[in-house]
Amino acid sequence: MPKKKKKTVKTSKTPPVTFVILVIVLIMVFTIIDITEGYNIISLIVNVISNLFEEEKYVVANVLEVAGNTIIIGNNCTVIVAETSAERAYSIDLGKRGVIEERPTTHDVFAEVLKSFNITLEHVQIDKFDGKYYYAYLYLMSGDKILRLDTKPSDAIALALRTDSNIYIKKSLLDEIGKDIC
Repeated sequence: MPKKKKKTVKTSKTPPVTFVILVIVLIMVFTIIDITEGYNIISLIVNVISNLFEEEKYVVANVLEVAGNTIIIGNNCTVIVAETSAERAYSIDLGKRGVIEERPTTHDVFAEVLKSFNITLEHVQIDKFDGKYYYAYLYLMSGDKILRLDTKPSDAIALALRTDSNIYIKKSLLDEIGKDIC
């Protein structure tokens, strides 16, 4: 009598991708569900899910120069050249040099408020340009709460310099409108 072959069933040791994504989303939602009063939890969930599927990469801004009202910010040889107000350019320059004048600027005060309330500026993201305006976000953290705030990139840069926070630029933005300086 011939021996019967044992049927082997291959099982995957890794869970399905959709399951992993669902678990990550649930963990993130429950971690930040009590983020702040009035924050729309639906939009938060949409942001978290869209960020999971977003293939965009960010690069650290390691080039930052101020020339008059012009801000030059970028990564390595690719930079964005943008105009801002004289006041914001001056505040960025002060932050870059680590200088606090006799009287503090609004950005100095805001950085001190964050510090006093144990809120950290985790990082800044410069995300898009619509042909007229640049858009950026502050990512603030207090305990286990995270808050993403829409802000002007110049304000975000000035604050990041005062809190030693990273400034990230969306790579596709640099690819699209960046200028080669090398």
